[in-house]
Amino acid sequence: MADDQPPRGMIVDLAALQTFANNLTAEAQSVTGLRSGLADAVNALPGTQWNQTCTQAQTSVDNAVKRIGDRLTKIAESVEQSGKVVQLTDDEFRDKLTRIGLHT
Repeated sequence: MADDQPPRGMIVDLAALQTFANNLTAEAQSVTGLRSGLADAVNALPGTQWNQTCTQAQTSVDNAVKRIGDRLTKIAESVEQSGKVVQLTDDEFRDKLTRIGLHT
């Protein structure tokens, strides 16, 4: 193989992958914990429809933020699981090579 040719196969930095998954998990928890702040504004305009409108908006925004956090959590879990699969596959391959005497 020439020096200017990239190596064949995939090189995965499992530690970096795990760090990425951990960071995503932390971000997901932060996002899920966010609140719209609209609850504080519900009674801002007594005698108007603001209370009802603000409550509906609060529910919508809070639910949307929760869904974003849930999606980030699922992505983080997928990244973490991918790292485990790559590690397991790598370990299995090494074990097979060791069994047939091609790896020590």
